[in-house]
This record gives sequence, structure tokens and C-alpha cells, in this order.
Amino acid sequence: MISCKKDWLDVTASDQIKAEDQFKQASGYKDALVGVYIGMTKPTSYGKDMTWNLVDLLSQQYATLPNLALYTDVQLFKYKTTRAMPQIDALWKGQYNTIANVNGILDEMEANNNVLGKIDHDIIKGELLGLRAFLHFDLLRLYGDFNYANRPQLANKLAIPYVLHLSKDLTPQLSYQQTFALMHKDISDALELLKQDPAYTEIARPADYFTEVNREGFYNLREQRMNYYAVKALQARVYSWQGSAQDLQKAALAAEEVITKSAAKLRNPASPVGADRILSSEQLFSLNITAFTNIVAQNFNGDNATNYDALILLRPSAETLFETSNQNIGVPDIRFNTLLAQHTRGMVSQKLLQVSNNAYRNIMPLMKLPEMYYLVAEANLNTDLGKSIQYLNKVRESRGILQEIPSTATIDEVKAELLKEYRKEFISEGQLFFYYKRIGLAHIPGLSAQTIANDQIYRLPYPDSEIEFGNRVQ
Repeated sequence: MISCKKDWLDVTASDQIKAEDQFKQASGYKDALVGVYIGMTKPTSYGKDMTWNLVDLLSQQYATLPNLALYTDVQLFKYKTTRAMPQIDALWKGQYNTIANVNGILDEMEANNNVLGKIDHDIIKGELLGLRAFLHFDLLRLYGDFNYANRPQLANKLAIPYVLHLSKDLTPQLSYQQTFALMHKDISDALELLKQDPAYTEIARPADYFTEVNREGFYNLREQRMNYYAVKALQARVYSWQGSAQDLQKAALAAEEVITKSAAKLRNPASPVGADRILSSEQLFSLNITAFTNIVAQNFNGDNATNYDALILLRPSAETLFETSNQNIGVPDIRFNTLLAQHTRGMVSQKLLQVSNNAYRNIMPLMKLPEMYYLVAEANLNTDLGKSIQYLNKVRESRGILQEIPSTATIDEVKAELLKEYRKEFISEGQLFFYYKRIGLAHIPGLSAQTIANDQIYRLPYPDSEIEFGNRVQ
């Protein structure tokens, strides 16, 4: 390196484009944004471990893996073993690498604000700010403390670093309170910018408003991008995590906006699921993952006795969860009779199995409409129990359940039904562990009664490289 000419590092290789060259035109920003989404599809990110594998294993909804499985230690909360540490560290590094890519584009937009027209600028920047909040929030949900809402002393504790610029300098940790403030600013700014989003229809526009900027279809399939209503759903998630009575009401307001104004709708219970096992009408934000079958095939195969990494639900446990002894609850529920299938070793989720020539291939759901119904139901438990019951029954009906939660149900009974709904709904989607952690569930279903879930279980450890020189405090 020392012997190289002064301008050696400035030479552009044939397969690379300098940042300053790439961002001289709108197509460069669009290509870079697509690159961010592609980065999120990696197996160490939302293509596997941030959704249906590692994070789902933490929720204990699958049968205990054998010792020879790759993720046995993680499932058993043995985070510091030689097998588990690289898997956990990869989540941290992958998320912050994607955040760095997001910030790199945002910094270029700030430096070259005359390249993009208003529509392109606002949508692209809105997506990036929404993604930055989304990525940081999932880091906080994994590496932060549990039961935040009921532990006011955490407000001033240091949280995960919230990185706002691409820089070699270390980003200092801020308190949870300050971190949530930065998150909400990104969300608020994103929502304002994404009023230009084609998905946002509350503004009257000329029929040809998007014709020119969308000539190549870049703004199609908005449910596969961080669109306005995905950011609104994220806002509901963040408020629910903060969890005060006031925050829960804010979460409910955001969730109700998504329910009433987004294009997403609960499935029609009269229509067969067919090939649409991801229930596409309900998607708020999903990723298109190239060759997804190569990632999921092994883990969702329960017929091979030596496939140690198979994710299996033991049939007795599944039947208990879905209440199949009740002909009006478990038997007609599509989440049991269609989205699970019996294999030799147990029941296996069918949601993500890739079928040839299926129009719904390669899609990983990250945010879905039922979650918004659950958040509204939760927020109204102590103020309007009838509304909570109504919203839960709407989701249950869409799943084929014939028996409603009765209007005479108590708060504790409705809470129990809400917990069951999360357990039934989010198999192989990576949201159940976060729900347990958010509400501070002490006894995780699937664990022994003697196991008390606390920060040692709910909080993944920072990589050693982040703390060994005093750079980070957890």
C-alpha cells in the first residue's frame, strides 16, 4: 500500500462504479436502493435468521433440535458457545452493514440534492428513512432489554447505537429514550415524504402523475418496498414496544389507519387458500428473495430422519395449540389444516415452501395486516374490551374459525386469546419471540415451568468486538 502511487485508490475497477459517478443520475439512486433490499434477503438477514429460523427458534415454537443441528445452542439460549456466537454476531453485523448502505445513499442525496426530481427524491428518501428505522428497531428488539414498558428505569439506560451517517467514526450509544426519539423522527420524516408514494391515495393526483417516473415500473409492487403504510405499521410496532397506556393508544391509531386506508385486506374466508400460502392480500411489507427455495428447502423437510435442521411442530403440541378438539375452532382454521402439513417426523409449516410456477414464490412476509388488528385489540383491553374482542374475531373469522370469542369474555380471557393468536399466526415468520419479549412473558410456552424468561434469555449479547475495548456497554 505504501509503495502504491498516490492516485492508486482512485482508479475505478471495471466492475465497480465510483459513488460520485453512480449518483450523478437518478438510475444510480434507484440501483442503490434495490441493492439495500437485496442485502436484506441474505440468509443471515431476513431471508432466514432474522425471520423464520434463528429468531423463530428463540420462541420455542418448534420441537427441540437434536445436538447435531446447527442452531441447537441458540434454541437453548446458549448464546456464548462457539456455534452460537458467530450466528448471533452475523445478525448484528448484517443489520449495521445494511444501515451503512442506507446511510451512504442518504448522505449522497444530501450532497447532491439536485439530481432527483421531487417524486423520485421523496419516495426514495422516504423508503430509506423507513428502512433505517426498521433495521434499528429490529436490532433493539433483539439486543435490547425485555419488558421495556414495565421497566421505567430502562429509559435512561444506553441502547443500541443509532447510526445516522456513513462514517469511520464510532457512533456513541444514546439512552433508550433518545434512541426512540431518533427512531420516531425517521418514521415521521418518512411518512411525510411518502405522501408521494403511489400506495398513499389520500391525496388527489392527476391520472398521469406517476407516468414519467414509473415508466420502467420502478414503483410497482409497493408491498415489496418500504411503502407509506409499512412505515405506519412500523410506527405502531414502535409505540407498542414503548408500551405506556398513551403509547398503546398511539399504536392503535397508527394500526387503525393501516387497517382502514391501506390496500391490504384480510383474506376472504370463503375463498380457498390454493397456491397463495403467504396470503398475499394481507402483505404490508415483504421481500422478494431470489431462489428462495435453496434457502428454505432443507429446514422445511420433515421426512428425512437425518435432516437435523428441520423445523418441526410435534403433532400433539400443534393440536393443543390450535384447539382441534373443538370442531368450530381448530379443525376449520386454515393455519392448521392448510398452512401446516404432516410429515414423517411431525408437522411442518407450508407458508414458505416454494412450489414450481407458483405466482407467490420467493416472498418473505415481514409485516402483515393481522398484526395491526392484534395491536388495536391489545390497546383497548382496559378501555374498550368489546372492541378488542371484535378485532380478534375478525382475524379468527378470516382464518376460518367458526366460534367467536364471546362478548362476555373477561380481560384475562381475551389476553389469553390474544396470546394464542400470536402463536397460531406467526409460525415461520419471526414475530412471536418479539411479542413475548415486549410483554415480558415470564413463562415461554415450550419451556419447563422452572425456566423464568428474563434478560439472560430475551437479550442477545453484543459481539465481543463491540465491547472488549470499551466501545459499547450492554
